[in-house]
Amino acid sequence: MKVEIKKIGILNVIFSVFPVAVFVVMLISGIMGMFSPEVSFNLSFIMNMIMSAIVNTLLFLVFAVFFLLAYNILCGIGIRGVCIELEDKE
Repeated sequence: MKVEIKKIGILNVIFSVFPVAVFVVMLISGIMGMFSPEVSFNLSFIMNMIMSAIVNTLLFLVFAVFFLLAYNILCGIGIRGVCIELEDKE
């Protein structure tokens, strides 16, 4: 069965697990910065790492919302959406 996604609910994306997953990925990328040779490991480094993860998450979510708005507008004017093929489970 083919299903076409016509509209994606922006609030459904914002209030789902998606922001938490993005934050975890950004935090892991900040932790990877610990292995840089010029890093001095102290409390300010940890706070800076957490704040940069929060800011990067917010920026990523803003870009995702703009993408979803553009997708919904383009689907609204008649351009085809993403088609997914689903199989029946027996």
